[in-house]
Amino acid sequence: MHPHAASFVGLSTAAAPAAPPPGFVPRRLARGQVLCAPGDGRNLVFFVASGRLRVHLTGASRELTLAFLEPGDVYSTHSPAWVTAAAATTVWTVDTRAFMARLADDPALLPPVMAVLGRLLTGAVGLVEDLAFREVPARLARFVLGLAQRRGEHDGEGWRVPLDLSLEDIASLLGSTRQTVSALVSQWQREGLLERRGRRCLRIPSAQAMQALELVAGRGGA
Repeated sequence: MHPHAASFVGLSTAAAPAAPPPGFVPRRLARGQVLCAPGDGRNLVFFVASGRLRVHLTGASRELTLAFLEPGDVYSTHSPAWVTAAAATTVWTVDTRAFMARLADDPALLPPVMAVLGRLLTGAVGLVEDLAFREVPARLARFVLGLAQRRGEHDGEGWRVPLDLSLEDIASLLGSTRQTVSALVSQWQREGLLERRGRRCLRIPSAQAMQALELVAGRGGA
C-alpha cells in the first residue's frame, strides 16, 4: 500500500490529517468564492480538508445544487458544474495526472472517489425526478424524511434531525426558492408536522404523517 493511502481512505470516514499529503497544495477559500467553473481549463483533483463546497449548475435566472462536498470528499475541477465555497473552506489540490498515477499504484484510493461520484449521480437523478414528477411540498417532505433516515435520532414517536444547511441551501437542492421553502416549513410547524429545535435541529413528531404528506403532495405532479 502507498504510505499515504490510509490517510486518503480515512478522509471519507474520519478527521482529515493535519497536513496535506506530499504533492498536494493547500488552498483556502472564503464563503462564496468559486473554486472552479465549467471550461476554466484546470485539471486538478482536490480533497476537502475543512468547510463545505457546493457543486451546482448555474443559469441566467436560477441555480440547481447537485451536492455538497464535506471534509474527506474528493472531487475534480474538470467538471461541467460550478464548485463554490458554501463556507470558509480549505482544499488540497493535486494535478489529475499525478493523482491518476498514484491511483494506478494503489487502487485503495478509489473508494472515496467513487463514493462522491455515486452521491453526485444519485443527487442529479433525484433532482431530475423531482423536477419532472413532484411539486415542491413533496420534494421537501422527501428531503426531510431522507435526513431523518440518514442522520436522525429516534425520539419517542418522532425523530430529531440535525440541520446544518440553510433554507437557501435546501431550496437550491430542491430546485425551488428560499421563500417557498420557508413558507412550507412555517406552515408545517403550524400544522404540527415539524418542530424547530434551535437553528440547527428539526423534530419530526410523526414520520408516518410526513410520509403521508409526501404521497399526497406527490400526486399533483410538477
